[in-house]
Formats: sequence, C-alpha cells, structure tokens
Amino acid sequence: MLKTFINFFSSFREILKLKKLKPKFIFFSEGKSYQKYSLILVETITEIYKDTIYYVSIDQKDKLNLTNVKNIYLSNKHLIQFFFKNIAASNIFLTTTDLGNNEIKKNSKVNNYIYYFHSPVSTTKNYTPKAFDNYDTILCNGQFQKNEIQLRENLKKLKPKNLVNSGYLYYDYLLKNINFNTNKANILVAPSWNYAQKNFINENFIEIIDILINQDQKVIFRPHPEHYKRSQKILNLIKKKFNHKNFYFDESPENIYAMENSKCLITDSSGIAIEFMLVLKRPVLYFDDVDKVHNSDFKDYDKIKKIDNEIKNNFGYVFNKQNLKNLNLIIENSFTEFEKKKLKLNSFTEENFDNFGKTKIFLKKNLITILN
Repeated sequence: MLKTFINFFSSFREILKLKKLKPKFIFFSEGKSYQKYSLILVETITEIYKDTIYYVSIDQKDKLNLTNVKNIYLSNKHLIQFFFKNIAASNIFLTTTDLGNNEIKKNSKVNNYIYYFHSPVSTTKNYTPKAFDNYDTILCNGQFQKNEIQLRENLKKLKPKNLVNSGYLYYDYLLKNINFNTNKANILVAPSWNYAQKNFINENFIEIIDILINQDQKVIFRPHPEHYKRSQKILNLIKKKFNHKNFYFDESPENIYAMENSKCLITDSSGIAIEFMLVLKRPVLYFDDVDKVHNSDFKDYDKIKKIDNEIKNNFGYVFNKQNLKNLNLIIENSFTEFEKKKLKLNSFTEENFDNFGKTKIFLKKNLITILN
C-alpha cells in the first residue's frame, strides 16, 4: 500500500510539472508490448532535437533508456484521466484509438495529437467508426489508409487531418532486429481478438493446436495483447491443456523470437499475418471462420479496397474447419503455393506500403510536416 501511495503521488507531481513546462514531445504508451512501435520515432526525434521527450506509460516495466528521454509511470486509471485532462504539450504521440471517445480525452492545451499505427491493417474494418476522428495528425502506413480516412472525412464532413504517408514504423524495427537465419522449426499460432467471438477469441484454435501437436509439429502460441485483458480464462485453459514439450506459450511483449523461429503462421485475421508475410517472406495460413469487423460503418467503404483482404486473398492460404483433418497437407501445400507468389508479393509491398524499411529516413526529412 505504501508503494502504491508513493507511485501515485510521484506520478501526480510529474503531471503537474508537465502542465507548467508544456514540453515539445510527449509519448503515451499502453504498455511494454507497444514500445516497439514507438522506438524508431523516438530515436529519430532524439537525433534531431535536443528537447526532452517524456515517455508516459501505464506499465511500470515500460521504459526507454535513451538520451533525452524521461520515463513517467501512471499507476491507475484515475491518473490516466487526470493526465489527459491536464496535460499541456506541443505534440503528443499515441497508438491509442478512439481519442476523445472514452476515458482518454482531448484538451485545448495540446497543439497536435499525433497517431501512429501499431498494425498494418485497413482502418475501415478492424477499428471502431470514430477511431481516428479526433486526431490532428496521422502517420499513415500507405496511401490506402490515407484514402480511407479522407473518405470518412468527406462522408461525415469532418475537419481534414494532417495525413502523412510515413510508412509503417514497425517494419523498420523488424528488419533491423530479426535474425533471418534461425532454425525455422516451429508453427506460429496467433489468433486475433474479435468482438464477434465468445471470450473475444476463436476457440477453434484450441483444436488446431491439438491437431498440430498430435501430428508431431512444434507449436509457438502467441496471444494478442488484448487477450490478456479479455480472454484470460481461455489462455489459462490453453496453458493447462498443452503442457507438452512441443508447445511453447509465448508471453513476451516482444514477438521477434516467435516470428524468426517459425516456418509459417496460422491466424484468422491478426495484423501479425501481414508483418510475418511481408518481412519474413514466409507463408501465412488463414483459418476462415467468423470475420473480424469492428466498424459498424463498414458498408460505407464497400468500394474501397481493404489491404487485409487483398493480402489474404492474393498471397495467403485459406482453410476452414472442414479441412482440419488434412492440416499437415495444407501446411506443406502452403510452402509450394507461396514460393510462386514471392515476386508478386514484393511488388505489392512496394506499391502499398510507403518507405518499406526506410521510415526513419523519411522521418528525418519530414518531421516538420508531422509536427506541423
């Protein structure tokens, strides 16, 4: 209790200091698992500006040990609400959607709310309708996201945002840190979280894991970060059920190990499918069951392409519950099919994701546009 009390008042004092200082740069992080999406951006700013960057996180373990970075920990939801209500800053960077539509509110003492993506997916399908409406600046992964956001602005008569085609920051991080020469003996199983599913997770994946282990496959199971908030009972069941030498439950906030040590990925609609396929150039198998649609206005975007669907339909290997008895054969076929598509995949990547693996170079040249 004493430690909680000390943490609370320490954070409270830091927020009051920030209010007076009105710093140029603040980053807000939802936890250590989100740190990897911020790193390239924080590093770039520290290389250009001498100003202190305040890295504010709701996770005590989430700290950046970089020059000119000061870490601040917010220990509970009341401090988070107080922080956003009272903060003053020139620029605040977030990966949190629905700014202003929940406990995270905007205030007039911040000049520029900047959103950067923690997934390479379409904005029209996997996010709530108003997810990006209240941001001033958005770092888009490519023109497809810019088109989607501008279409919504036109449909709903919203104030135009500063939309910058920076590219997906996390691609830089992956390309820099992944070891492409590891022993790729595992199958990575990584379901998405979905409002349409009981317990927010497709429980067919329990059967998929069971089949893979019985077929003597080595499995790495990696839950989505949201599963730890919404699906803890199912995760505990999976841990208990698969106490096996060929099963590894990956709880690390970092997904590098799981990706680089896997020969293929099985998912339903998680954004890791795009990262795994485009960066590692390895096959992704999609379990086709309940579609993930979190946007109630999804039909407004019928005429615009969805990057998730484009990648799944053109480069993925789709299977369903009726195919599970042949899962080993499906996996083998996926390697053959994917080899034929690699050249086309490379072209698709360059056409749709700006500055692939070169976002830091772009950021250095264009920070003034982002900071506006």
